[in-house]
Amino acid sequence: MLNIELRSWNVPLSEAMREHVTRRLHFALGRFTHRIERVTVRLVDINGPRGGLDKRCRIVVQLAPARRVVIEAIDSDAYAAVSQAAIRADETVARAVTRRRPRPVASRHGGARLARQRARVEETAEEHVLP
Repeated sequence: MLNIELRSWNVPLSEAMREHVTRRLHFALGRFTHRIERVTVRLVDINGPRGGLDKRCRIVVQLAPARRVVIEAIDSDAYAAVSQAAIRADETVARAVTRRRPRPVASRHGGARLARQRARVEETAEEHVLP
């Protein structure tokens, strides 16, 4: 089950909007529930009552190994902005989850580089020893 926090600024949060957000995010991110710690959704009416393309939906997905993915969509309709952001969240989280983490340098070369560095340090230390 996804832990979804929904926040709003100048956008009315009806029960229908809450259900829409929950349904869209469960559909988009449901396969990643084991990797997601928290999802925060912020709906903002940028221009207020003036209208236009001004409903912004920002989704912040906190992934388990301390990674954060931020997705944003803007539309004149809040429902459309949520849907667009959910689609982008699916793609972005999938990419972040499948991305490989680089291995540490020492293990990539079997420790040979680290051994050479230690040998150089020991050689220079021996050269500077006074009789």
